[in-house]
Amino acid sequence: MCAAAATLILASGCGTSSRIEPSPAPTPQDREVLYSNVWSADQGIDLFGRGAELVRASYEAGDYTAFVGLENSYPGFGRAVGGEANHGDPAIEYFMTSLEAEQSAQAPGTSFAHITAYESTETSVSATVCNYQLFPQNGTNISLNPLNMAFRVELERTDDDPGRPGVPDADAAEQDPRAHRVPTWNVFEGWKVTKLHYLRRLNGDVIPQGCTDWWQQQFPAFAPNASGNLVPPAGFEPPTMPVAVQYPEWIGPAISG
Repeated sequence: MCAAAATLILASGCGTSSRIEPSPAPTPQDREVLYSNVWSADQGIDLFGRGAELVRASYEAGDYTAFVGLENSYPGFGRAVGGEANHGDPAIEYFMTSLEAEQSAQAPGTSFAHITAYESTETSVSATVCNYQLFPQNGTNISLNPLNMAFRVELERTDDDPGRPGVPDADAAEQDPRAHRVPTWNVFEGWKVTKLHYLRRLNGDVIPQGCTDWWQQQFPAFAPNASGNLVPPAGFEPPTMPVAVQYPEWIGPAISG
């Protein structure tokens, strides 16, 4: 007799058998994201415009890819960057496009990102994204010492239709019930990412003044060292804060009509 409890094992010698149906792989929207992104931009840059949206999506998707791998990142990102980059690629960072996750675990926190050195035409978008992070718990925060985390982002249009930006986020303080942490649509439709590069001063990369100005506004007590990086004063303790609401949130694609 086949034991009734053995439904999880393929039975032999019985008239019927049971098998486990494989669980569907989680979609990017199903995966838990422990950190948020909070964006700002230089005066005159429309944070909700199509160009800034593409910059935001490129940076966020590259950052997220490090935790989940390219195929599990934002919809359309893998095609937009042309697949996994080679190690040492001067334009596209390998760690932001790797097929395999490069980071083993996320840390709850808020990633503050600022758009500066922004330019756009009908067929191209370029900007620098300046960044630092804050966490809920006390401890070492390498993003603050020194303040020099910046990325160059560039895109080119591949379609006659540049697309329209998604639904704007009207409230930075409150979560929109329609929003998803990871967008449900291909934000990159009609565009390709041609540069997603971590700026390294030691390699001769130039971080624009807009980043330094923004960092200095956030941390007035920091001062530049011999390398030009802003560093904290003696005795500085990194501030902490709860994980902020994502802003702007990915609420939905442009509403037709």
